[in-house]
Amino acid sequence: MTDGKTRVGLMGFGRIGRNVFRQLEDHPRIEVAAIVDIADPKALVYLLKYDTVFGRFPKKVGLDAAGNLVVGERSVPILAARDPGDVDWAAYGVDVVVQATRKHRTAAECRLHLDKGAKRVVLASTPEDPGDMDTLLMGVNDEVLGPEDTIVALGSNTSNAVAPVLKVLHEHFGVEWALFTTVHAITNEARLADVPGTSLRGSRSAAENIIPGPTNSPEIVERALPALKGRIAAMALNVPVQDGSNVDLVAFLRREAAAAEINEALSAAAADSTVLAYTDEPIVSSDIIGNSYSATVDGLATLVLGGTMAKLVIWYDNGWGYAARAVELIEKLAAFDRKGVK
Repeated sequence: MTDGKTRVGLMGFGRIGRNVFRQLEDHPRIEVAAIVDIADPKALVYLLKYDTVFGRFPKKVGLDAAGNLVVGERSVPILAARDPGDVDWAAYGVDVVVQATRKHRTAAECRLHLDKGAKRVVLASTPEDPGDMDTLLMGVNDEVLGPEDTIVALGSNTSNAVAPVLKVLHEHFGVEWALFTTVHAITNEARLADVPGTSLRGSRSAAENIIPGPTNSPEIVERALPALKGRIAAMALNVPVQDGSNVDLVAFLRREAAAAEINEALSAAAADSTVLAYTDEPIVSSDIIGNSYSATVDGLATLVLGGTMAKLVIWYDNGWGYAARAVELIEKLAAFDRKGVK
């Protein structure tokens, strides 16, 4: 911590890393101290400067002779390293590492960052083994976060979207079963043309198809909401949009409720939440881009059949909202260190 600011190291400067960087750039108490990526620094700076989804970076950015990212009057080192343990975080005064490569998802691998001088690690992904480390879904189970937590996972963007809604539904009406489909924007793993991939359906062109696939979100949500363990199932439909996703949720309630009553409960919960929002506006997927909430309930889409079968649509910016949760988690971890708690 330098000049009272918590210093962050970004390991991985892809979509997640760049979104976190954008959100931290003008943060009064947190700053990015180093960026780690194996890509050409020129490409990294270019992709920060020009973003297809979010537009141009609001400040002047460039690359200096030493290979550092220059943002306004400030420079940030860009380091070429592949694995945890390859970077001496202490040399850069890094307090919190955001592991955003979508690799190295075990506690043992994340602990290598601590061995190199970082105080804490935020895994911006799901753990390889969900029991390996705490997975905190902000606004759902983050109250268990304590000063002793040095390695914490954020879960997935979809689990962060559906869990706050299921929490409210279960508290007010009881949830017997829940089925959902995430209608998800294109990710880095998508193929632009038909090319062999890790799965047969995943080998097809993401630009031309709606592609069904699996999701590990139920397991993550059930760990955050243990009362629903074994009661959730889900799948994904990957669709050809750059950003802006939704969850189509069907919940089987334990007591009867009208659509208006469900909306009222969710609207009230959203009133003082940083993760859950509610809208009665007729929005579409592009309207959610740049929205920092984990979940925005579409009140116009809520349906109830037979009194206990409820269907909801939950919008979320799968990139920006997820990065906002990473920033929130960093803030909570930094608060422990500012109080001098180790």
